[in-house]
Amino acid sequence: MTTFFCPSCWTVLRPDEDPCPSCGCGVEERLRTQSYTRGLIRALSHPEPQTPLRAAHILGMRRDGSAVLPLRRKAGETEDLYLALACLEALARIGGPEALEAVREFCDDERFLLAQRARELAAEVAEAGRSLGTRPGGPS
Repeated sequence: MTTFFCPSCWTVLRPDEDPCPSCGCGVEERLRTQSYTRGLIRALSHPEPQTPLRAAHILGMRRDGSAVLPLRRKAGETEDLYLALACLEALARIGGPEALEAVREFCDDERFLLAQRARELAAEVAEAGRSLGTRPGGPS
């Protein structure tokens, strides 16, 4: 059975519940007017653990610069190492000075694997001289 969540507060909803009984959000209106990128950014905080990972990946694939700050924040605040890594990968894929600076900020992170991956991504970007489209050796 499909689980529905309020796009504002993530309360579980019945399919016909609108507005959200918890926060009063007009669910249908929000979904109709919210941009796809904004929805993905909000999904970085979704309670279902796979959704933020998918959102980070898609934001990277879309290469939308408006996602840089939210991805940077999420990578820094989350305790989920996999999500932090997904945010770094997305930042590297987005590219550009702001995103690449965000990747470099994690090179000395206390989370060893995150710092190691940040250093690898920073080196790959420096070597390529551009944003990352793929891992070395992969298709572009």
